[in-house]
Formats: sequence, C-alpha cells, structure tokens
Amino acid sequence: MKVSPREMTLLWVTGVVALFGVTYLLAQPRIKEWKDLGGKQAEAARKVQATEHLLSQGPLWDRKLAEFRKKLPQYPADKDVTADLLIRIEKLASANGLVLPSREVEKEAQKGDMHELAVNCKWEGKLDALVHFLFDLQNEDAILDVSQLTVSPNEKKVLRGSLTVYCSYSRTPSATPAKKPEPKGQEK
Repeated sequence: MKVSPREMTLLWVTGVVALFGVTYLLAQPRIKEWKDLGGKQAEAARKVQATEHLLSQGPLWDRKLAEFRKKLPQYPADKDVTADLLIRIEKLASANGLVLPSREVEKEAQKGDMHELAVNCKWEGKLDALVHFLFDLQNEDAILDVSQLTVSPNEKKVLRGSLTVYCSYSRTPSATPAKKPEPKGQEK
C-alpha cells in the first residue's frame, strides 16, 4: 500500500490536532490548579501584608491600652466594690428618670489584671429616660457597659425590661503581710 503525499500530510495534520486535543484535555485541570494557586498565593500575600500592618501598629495599641487602664478606677484588693458600683448605677438611673426596682449582682470575674462585675437590673421608665440612661452609661469611659437589654411595653406608656450592666475596674496589689514577731523566750 502506497500512501500519497497528500494522505501523508492529512495524517500528520490529524495526528498533530489529536495530540493538541489530548494535551488540552490532560492539561486543562492542571492549568486551572495553577490559576487557583496563583489566586491563593495573592490572597496569602494580602493577608501577610495586613498582618504586618497590624503588627506595626502594636506600639499604638499598647499606648491606647495603657491610657484605658489609667481611666479604670482602682480599688484595694480586699475591698468589696459592689456597693460603690450599685450607687453609681442607681445615681445614673435616677438622674435620668429611670426606676430600678431590683438589682442582682453576680460574682466578680477576673480577666487578666482587670476585674469585672455584672449587675442584672430590672427597670421601669419612659423611652427617653432609657435612652438618656444608656447614653450616660456609655460616657463612663468604658467603665460601665450594657448587655442583654430587654424592653416590653405597658398599657400606661411606661416601658419595663431588664438589662445587665458590666462594670470594669482594677485592683491594687495587696501589700505582703508583715512578718510575725516570734514569742519571747523562743530563740533559734
């Protein structure tokens, strides 16, 4: 069987087209993987840049934290601060026309070198009294913070509800106890 030059050319062209087709089918998933890896690499580079930016701001945040800690009230290690904080909350509520019929104090929680006390309050009052009370709490330099606020209407246009006020403060380290003198007559 003799193959003519025209058939040989067609055979070569068909072989080349088939080779390119098979190569495309086999390489397409790899090309897609490379593109995905390129996108992931760019995302990782953005994250590294953002992390480096945050790390460069470390001294600024340390300075702000030190300023915040200076604003926190300090109490002696052995003093019960419950009464002081309840008086402060009651004073803010009464100044704004909000009534606190009951207040329940939770156990003090220590978070690092800072302390936190939660006060669960039931309240009654008008909407504007509640708004002014919450505004005054926010102006306490982050010492007082409100969480879990509930509001329910009443027929007499007086709102009722509950809220939890978190009070933050720090404690001064207690002095080490003085060494007890030994009883006379017992020398070492």
